[in-house]
Amino acid sequence: MLIEAIKSVFAQTRIPDEVIVVDCGSKDGTRKAVYEYNDRIILLQSKVSGASAQRNIGISHAKGNYIAFLDDDDIWHPEKLKIQMEFLEEHPEIAMASSENIHMGYTIRTGKLKWIHGDLYMKLFMESFIHTSTVVIRKNGLEKIGGFNEDYKRAEDYDLWLRISRSFPLAHMKTPLAWIRKSETCLSNDKIDLRKTAIKVLKENYEPKKIPKRKFRKRISDLEIYLGRNYMKAGNKEEGKRQFISAIKRYPFRTRPYRYLLRTLLK
Repeated sequence: MLIEAIKSVFAQTRIPDEVIVVDCGSKDGTRKAVYEYNDRIILLQSKVSGASAQRNIGISHAKGNYIAFLDDDDIWHPEKLKIQMEFLEEHPEIAMASSENIHMGYTIRTGKLKWIHGDLYMKLFMESFIHTSTVVIRKNGLEKIGGFNEDYKRAEDYDLWLRISRSFPLAHMKTPLAWIRKSETCLSNDKIDLRKTAIKVLKENYEPKKIPKRKFRKRISDLEIYLGRNYMKAGNKEEGKRQFISAIKRYPFRTRPYRYLLRTLLK
């Protein structure tokens, strides 16, 4: 998969100035795959684990004014960097550009480019819609907000996008510019930790002056509903019930959590 990802980088119509691969002691032939590109790739060996730490290491070694991320199981569309870089160069006030993504096997057509841009903090708070492999960000803006939070093992990217959106205008393109692989290994416990971390991230990045309390409660309630369902799938009925009750107390104006709670009582 890494080889496919690297090939998509060098197939760009606008080739990046440098390509950095951060390897955390893998034993799957990563070093051999990278060395085939000789001096076209900077390979960094890391002893620390976690996506946040890996990305921060890559960022700290990058010399350019822009950073683009690509996970090793994803692929860029050939025009990705060209489209995003041209937009960022034409809009110096925008700190970060992202795009939609699509699963492997589907076709991407870059016809009419539709962007949303400006203050996207509320939209991003209410919906996590940015995938890491679609992002290009100005390095100076990234340095000002402090990079990825290495305390987070999941939702670390969502935390970073929220922190950036609180301080800078962003841009997001509705056309996908990256292919991602649908994970077949995400267990219920992984989803539980993801939802719990996402709730923590939202609470830490909540600005009452920008987001009404009612919207905040609804957003957290939504995640508690998902978390309750994840606990039920994992066989933890009591914790699932607690999450549904919390979701109802936080935002009692809809039927979904009541239905899920009723199911826990009937089982």
